[in-house]
Amino acid sequence: MSEPEKQNNENPLDIDGSSFNSEMYLECLMKCASLRQVMDKEAEVITQSQSLQSEMQTLVYENYNKFISATETVRKMRSDFQIMQEEMNKLSENINKITTFSSNISESLKDSGNNVNRLCSTRQLLDKLQFLFLLPTQLNKAIQEGRYTDAVHDYTHAQKVLQKYGDQPSFQSIQTECSDIIYGLKKSLRERLLSPETTASELAESVGLLRQLQESDSSLKDIFLSCAESRLEQHLNLLASMVDTSDILEWVEKCNGLILADLGIVISCYHDIFQDSERIGIPEFADKVMTQVFDLFEAVIRRPENVGTDILIRGLDKFFRKFQALSEIICSDGASNKALFVVTQCIKHKATMQHQIIQVQFKENLMKVRQSLASKGTENADLKDILNALQVYLMQKIQASLLDLMAFLQNNLSFGLKPWCANAVADGCWIVVSETLINISDMIKKLSVIQTSNNIPFELLLILAKLCLEMQENGVTILQNHLTKLLEEAAPGLSVEKKDANTVMVNLSTAAQSALDSEVVFIGQTAAQMLRVSVLARDWLRAPEPRGPRAVCRRVVETLASADSAASQLFPTSFKPSSDSSRRTIWSRAPSSFSPINRLFSERIEVFSPAGADRAALSNGALKVALKALVECVRLRTFSRHGLQQLQVDVHFLQQRLSCMGNDERLLNALLEDALSSAQLRCVDPQLMEPSIVDIICERG
Repeated sequence: MSEPEKQNNENPLDIDGSSFNSEMYLECLMKCASLRQVMDKEAEVITQSQSLQSEMQTLVYENYNKFISATETVRKMRSDFQIMQEEMNKLSENINKITTFSSNISESLKDSGNNVNRLCSTRQLLDKLQFLFLLPTQLNKAIQEGRYTDAVHDYTHAQKVLQKYGDQPSFQSIQTECSDIIYGLKKSLRERLLSPETTASELAESVGLLRQLQESDSSLKDIFLSCAESRLEQHLNLLASMVDTSDILEWVEKCNGLILADLGIVISCYHDIFQDSERIGIPEFADKVMTQVFDLFEAVIRRPENVGTDILIRGLDKFFRKFQALSEIICSDGASNKALFVVTQCIKHKATMQHQIIQVQFKENLMKVRQSLASKGTENADLKDILNALQVYLMQKIQASLLDLMAFLQNNLSFGLKPWCANAVADGCWIVVSETLINISDMIKKLSVIQTSNNIPFELLLILAKLCLEMQENGVTILQNHLTKLLEEAAPGLSVEKKDANTVMVNLSTAAQSALDSEVVFIGQTAAQMLRVSVLARDWLRAPEPRGPRAVCRRVVETLASADSAASQLFPTSFKPSSDSSRRTIWSRAPSSFSPINRLFSERIEVFSPAGADRAALSNGALKVALKALVECVRLRTFSRHGLQQLQVDVHFLQQRLSCMGNDERLLNALLEDALSSAQLRCVDPQLMEPSIVDIICERG
């Protein structure tokens, strides 16, 4: 009892407590309460007293009724017990009588019982003798009906008796006859083992029966494995013939029902029959068979009819489930590893097929772009739209392939959501991304190499170079993030290592540089060929007085302007405005500036340096190739005064038109100055015209 409860029980003013003092309570109430409160308290006490009195009366009545009921029950039980006692006494008397009668009967039948036991023993012995005498007949009948198990069971059951009493004349003939029959049975079982029509279960049954007939385990193991290998070899030949004629589902159903089912039976029976204590797992012949099955399965999935993801996954799932069950029977890690290897190889093969398909489709799309550029030309073609269409097409194809590979991570698949399978899918997706971009890079490099001989539009090279640069800057990162998102959705909680994209970046950068260099060389060589033919085919010693720039100069300017216009659509412009001092004409300088001494100390120009990824670098690269060819051709010719002046007009025209394109004027002036100075040095009468006259001739021309 807690301390507060104890204090309440000892309180003399607590009307419900055991220590209640009525006089103290009444005296305290008179002092503390008003008349109205005293009267109310009186009414409350009276009400409670009446309620308690009523409850006590109810309890008294209830207890009285219960007491009466209990009295009646006791009286009834006493009557019932008297009846039961009488019946028990009668039962006891009857049992005593039965015991007496039973003893009398047992005593009278004792001799008869002993006789019956002797007769039963004799009967059992006669049955055994009858079994022995009928054993040869039963064995022959069972063998003729093909009930080899019953024949072996009967013989082994009687063998102990025959070995014990076989020397007696009455049993000697039975033993000899049974031995001959069993010898024939063994021969039949061996022939059954060697038969190509024998199933795996019949093979195991035959080996088990021979083992019960005391055949040596070593010879039986060799026969068992040899026959099983022959049987499985037939299944392999059948499956090999089906590779080119059936789809993957049909082939897998046949494989599971034939060779894998038989292989499981053979291995189970091998361990059960011979009770291999070492549990070496799958025998060598089975390992060989499984390897051949894997090779055939890989040949099946490579067929074009089995490229579809749905049919491939369904067939792979059935194949993997069967191998999982088989590996549990074999108890071999090698079988499990082979099954995992098959799945990973299938995912890898699917990824390889995906990036090859993308490459073929991209080539076809590229041919359409090439034909479109050849028909429209640079002026009517929007290179930016073509680039965007190519990039979007390539990104969508790659992303669709990645999503397609995520089907290998479905929950209902036997290998879905396994960590090793998710890693294989991640590797396969990266194969699609990396191999697609690397193969496209290699294709662009080849196009750049054969550009001149195949007459590929230079606009296409610019588009491909820009595509490689865009994929290098943004595309690879976008694809990596997309792949990470797909893996998180398909396999939550799986951490996949981010792939190294350096190789892809390097290939894209190299392909872009190769395309840009090829475009620059193509444009430069085209213009250079025009200038070379025009210089070498003309007789400069008999040249007439210049009337205007030659037509070839206009064609060169148009060629360089067309390439510059195409580059301006795709690549940024980094031109710097030239000062007025740099626009002075070449011939405004003193003739001494053309001397060979000054040319030795002039800045060296790298003609075939790598092209930069901007408009100015591309334009300057082509310009260097074209004008360097002009300089070299001029050095091979001899000029008259009019021939020198004609070249002066051509150079002035080229300076005016090419400087408007934003070319590097220092480079332009240096090359044109070199060409004019070379002509002046090889002129028989080196007299240049006045700059004002040259301007008039160019404007008039």
